[in-house]
Amino acid sequence: MSETPATTASPAPATRPVPAQPAALVIHNSLTGFSRAYGEWIAEDLGADVMSWEQARRLPLRGYDLIVFGAGVRMSTIRGFSAFRRKLAKEGLEKSGRVLVWANGGTPVHPDRNWRVPAATFTRAELAQDRYPFFYFEGGVRYEGLGLVEKALLKTFAKRVQKYRHRGEWAVAVADGIVEGYDHTSREAIAPLVERARRILDGE
Repeated sequence: MSETPATTASPAPATRPVPAQPAALVIHNSLTGFSRAYGEWIAEDLGADVMSWEQARRLPLRGYDLIVFGAGVRMSTIRGFSAFRRKLAKEGLEKSGRVLVWANGGTPVHPDRNWRVPAATFTRAELAQDRYPFFYFEGGVRYEGLGLVEKALLKTFAKRVQKYRHRGEWAVAVADGIVEGYDHTSREAIAPLVERARRILDGE
């Protein structure tokens, strides 16, 4: 009686490992919700992780291919950026070229705003090297969530801004709306930042 030769299964074809997708993190330092809204929109468009600065400051950032930080404007500076800068320096990321920064404030996009906020926030070396590409978005005014000091500063600004109505329609709109508050956030505004972020993630 002859035996049927055993058949051996052919080995499965080797599969290539799927390369990991570039990882991005969006950090918002939000006081009244405008920065959080922008941060969540940016994260959705990039497929990125998103968290508050209070969460991010306790976590390592080195594993990300791109970090986006954003916050509201206080006295022409980006709220919390100094602490964020120190964390970047501690982790050796301050010159990585993988950090984008945005600010949102109560006034519309304007050439004045485009240079005043970076000039008040970044050092001369950071500006000269374009170390942290900067984007400004209009947010709004919301009194809920503000502390006593912040409310007092905003009310003082509300009085001062009435003197600048002659500067144009945007100044009139701010002066009229600041007393009760307003929301001028726009998802379309994030497009330039998202485009720049994708170029970084693509290695350009």
